[in-house]
Amino acid sequence: MLADPGFWVGVSFLLFVLLMLYYKVPAMVTKALDDRAERIREELDHAQKLREEAQALLAEYQRKRTEAEKEAEDIIAQAKVEAESYAAETRVKLSETLERRTALA
Repeated sequence: MLADPGFWVGVSFLLFVLLMLYYKVPAMVTKALDDRAERIREELDHAQKLREEAQALLAEYQRKRTEAEKEAEDIIAQAKVEAESYAAETRVKLSETLERRTALA
């Protein structure tokens, strides 16, 4: 029995398992895995927060762009109104000037 290699393999395996339990290796492995899972969970939470912030910024910039486009359209419309008014005023002055010149001639 003591010369049987299978017996010594079994004894060695049993000693190995007992030493692992004595030094609490499974608890250390479990703690390491739990710590890693917690770290991953924190990173996912942080990534989610960053995504929400990015979406909020995107919405804000889109709103500002829409406001800027509306303001630009308003400025263009106002400029057209002023240009038409100036053109009409210039036409009136030109016709008045022409009438005065023809009256003087």
